[in-house]
Amino acid sequence: MRVLFISKSIHDVSGAGVGSRMHLNVLKKLVGEENVYVVDVGVSETACREEKYIAYGKYHGILDRLNRCLEGNTYLFSNKIIGDICQLIKNESISFVFVDDSYYGNLVKTIKEKCDAVAVVTFFHDVKAELFRIWIKNAPWYDKIDFRIGLTQEKISTTHTDANIVLNQNENKLLKRYYNVDADFNFPVCVSKNHTQQMGLNPYCGNKKHILFVGTYYLPNIQGLHWFCDTVFDSVKENYDIWVVGKGLEKVRDEFNDNDIHVIGFVDSLSEYYNYADMVIAPLTDGGGMKIKTAEAISYGKMFLGSSESLYGYWEEIPDDLKDKVVFKCDTAEEYLKAFNKIDRKPICKKNEELITLYDRLYSENAAYNIMKEIVEKTTGAKL
Repeated sequence: MRVLFISKSIHDVSGAGVGSRMHLNVLKKLVGEENVYVVDVGVSETACREEKYIAYGKYHGILDRLNRCLEGNTYLFSNKIIGDICQLIKNESISFVFVDDSYYGNLVKTIKEKCDAVAVVTFFHDVKAELFRIWIKNAPWYDKIDFRIGLTQEKISTTHTDANIVLNQNENKLLKRYYNVDADFNFPVCVSKNHTQQMGLNPYCGNKKHILFVGTYYLPNIQGLHWFCDTVFDSVKENYDIWVVGKGLEKVRDEFNDNDIHVIGFVDSLSEYYNYADMVIAPLTDGGGMKIKTAEAISYGKMFLGSSESLYGYWEEIPDDLKDKVVFKCDTAEEYLKAFNKIDRKPICKKNEELITLYDRLYSENAAYNIMKEIVEKTTGAKL
């Protein structure tokens, strides 16, 4: 079986990028790397064409972007690109297409019309009908146009794809609300367990317990971190310090004037920081979909304190006997302080095996492989 994977997020450092690479990797394991073709429609990559990889690069100036809008496409596609992808499917005898985002409607529709007997599935990193309506309020005029086109494209996709794939039942409710369709599959965030077998040196200093914040240079991350430091940390810093790790976060180092707030920023490996941390926090209040960093923390078995946003799609899967003991949902300063008061009553376990078991079952690469196998087999009729 030959497979085509289409995405704009393969090279992103964001959560969508992690998810896209997971989808691609398990497809390669499922059907063999030699049978997987990749079309990269992200605008950050230079246009190139290789044997099994095509990147179209960014649109060619404002007139090209305008023409794509007039064709009813977002900035990612032109009718010419869509035609080229259809020709690739025919030339290479592709039988399964994984569309790694939900607002490629004209592409999905054209593939189904022009390419016989090809199964096309669509993955929702989030339901754009919900997210774009929020983003459009403060977007510049050219993005407002793209968001409106994207909403139309998502609707087209839901009606022409062979399967709609969402992260969880919460996202399925949004799909039902906006498009009156039910998802065919749930495919939650899954992350690779690339923990070092033998832990390296402890990166922390001092005798306090260590709170870990992991993220990228992204406004909701920075706002959440500031909020936590301003409203919660002063009340617990006698026993704790905070370590801030992630690509780009070194840019905010000067924003924190506190010897107990250690802003590290980019590191080659997060593994030691996770392994030696006493807990992980994620005080996020904005964004879409399921958060990658929550799955990572669970994979390390880490005590986790996070907002409803950071636990979106996870909370309902957490066993009741772990809620408010190992995993705490906190949306206010009072809820965080209540959680710390409870945590401080007994020694902290740095590796909770129950969380690792949950990760293995739902959020691991093996879990992703099994879900992808079910999707391919049910939509193509093949037995893998």
